[in-house]
Amino acid sequence: MKKFKFIAFIAVLASLFIGVSFKASASSPSLSVNNVYTTSSSVTGTATKGVSIIVRNASKKTIASSTADSQTGKFSVDLHTNLKANQKLYVYARKSSTSYFYRIVNVKTPTTSKATTSSNSSKTTTSSTTASNSSKSSSKISINEPTGKWYSGNNNGYRVVTTFSQSTGLNQALYKNGKFQKKLINYATYKVTTYSKTFWGITYRQRGQKTYQRFYLRFTDNTHFILVNKANKAVKVKFGVAPYHYYKFVLVK
Repeated sequence: MKKFKFIAFIAVLASLFIGVSFKASASSPSLSVNNVYTTSSSVTGTATKGVSIIVRNASKKTIASSTADSQTGKFSVDLHTNLKANQKLYVYARKSSTSYFYRIVNVKTPTTSKATTSSNSSKTTTSSTTASNSSKSSSKISINEPTGKWYSGNNNGYRVVTTFSQSTGLNQALYKNGKFQKKLINYATYKVTTYSKTFWGITYRQRGQKTYQRFYLRFTDNTHFILVNKANKAVKVKFGVAPYHYYKFVLVK
């Protein structure tokens, strides 16, 4: 009889532990990471909305961090370090110290055409291949208007949301940890000056103001642009109380 009670007690304990394990697994954040290449300037993907995104190297040292968008779950973590082929990156989606999920990403080398073996023509071939790849990359960009809502990458919890609209004009706002902080541009009329397929100037005048202002952007593909100066060089920009940062924007709507 005692033996039967002891076995029943063990069964109850086992069922409790199974329940706890299932609950912990169900609460773990989701994480999907896009391919990362030696030429990549950021790590992108999708995770549970609002979770912290942490990128670490093989030594488990944090090299970049951001936050998944509170509405879409998309993230873009800016990298300020050079990447090597086959280098391992550990990308974490973290809710808390006890609730997280990570993936190991191997850095890839972009596919390029093979150079000729002739020593006399190798430099010319490499140069031609680079120019050709650059031309192909540029030719894939087909944007006539920047219409839509563009979210910046995370900067110490701050995020800039820029909206281009044919009906309401140019609007821009600053958020921190998903909460509205300040309106930066308010119902501005704007004009686009296209210097090339990828390099644009935006001239705008806010509602109620007489002066015009301008900023420059460069498209890296059809859904991303970075802020640059008039020489088309990436620049650090300050929005409101957010610290200076190299901002990259992604089209979300």
